[in-house]
Amino acid sequence: MKNISRIRLFGKLLIIISAAGILFSITGISITWIIGPNLKRNLSGLLESFTETLVTTNNGLSILDGAVLDSLANLELIESSLDALGGTIEDLSSSLESSGDLIGDDLRLTILDTQTALSSAAASAVLIDKTLKIIDGIPFIGADYQPDVPLHTSLEQVAGSLEDVPESLETIEQNLNNTAAGLDTLQVDLLALGENIAGMDQDLQNAQKVIGDYQAIVSDIEQKTEGLRRRLTTYMIIVGLFLSGFFFWLGIAQVNVLIKGIDFWQGEQHVVNLADIRRE
Repeated sequence: MKNISRIRLFGKLLIIISAAGILFSITGISITWIIGPNLKRNLSGLLESFTETLVTTNNGLSILDGAVLDSLANLELIESSLDALGGTIEDLSSSLESSGDLIGDDLRLTILDTQTALSSAAASAVLIDKTLKIIDGIPFIGADYQPDVPLHTSLEQVAGSLEDVPESLETIEQNLNNTAAGLDTLQVDLLALGENIAGMDQDLQNAQKVIGDYQAIVSDIEQKTEGLRRRLTTYMIIVGLFLSGFFFWLGIAQVNVLIKGIDFWQGEQHVVNLADIRRE
């Protein structure tokens, strides 16, 4: 009797479990087709929002690409301007060096030669002044030599006024040479600046390439997302059929368990043969 009770209890347990499984299968199939439309709408809205985000991102990348292009154009303009300025400074530096050599050497030597000549002329003019004064002192000749400033004095004044000119010319030469040296330094700095700008130009070109790669990636994702959104209904039907088939198979499996449970719960049944009863 104890074995029969245990078998019946086990059968009852199988019946409860199989019934719960069948109920779970029916509930799963029902929920699959009930929540399917709402889930489809939510997923469609999510994909639409994601697509709009991708479009906005792509537009931002396009704006950034335009800014990089403008920056590249500006850098090219700056590079060309720096090249022209460097050529002008180089020519100016050469001109200043030539001017310094002319002023410091040729003109200064010319002034010194002029001073020497004026000093010699002033020495000769002393004799001429004395001669003219002697002639002026001879009666009946009628010479009238009474200059306000004697010739030799004028020549000496002119020579004296040129005294500071060679030093001034030498100072000018030094200033021109310093200016030329400063321009050479400026030209070196401009060359270094040009190299830095060229490096920036290369960096911007690399950045433009990266932006192009990002645009291609975003466009590809955008197309795939839009395709997924268009085929979402088909995918949802396929998933619903798959889940319904799974729950249906699970329910069918539970029917077999239910039958076994009923057999165990009802107990062992004996078939009585009427021929055996008559024989007895």
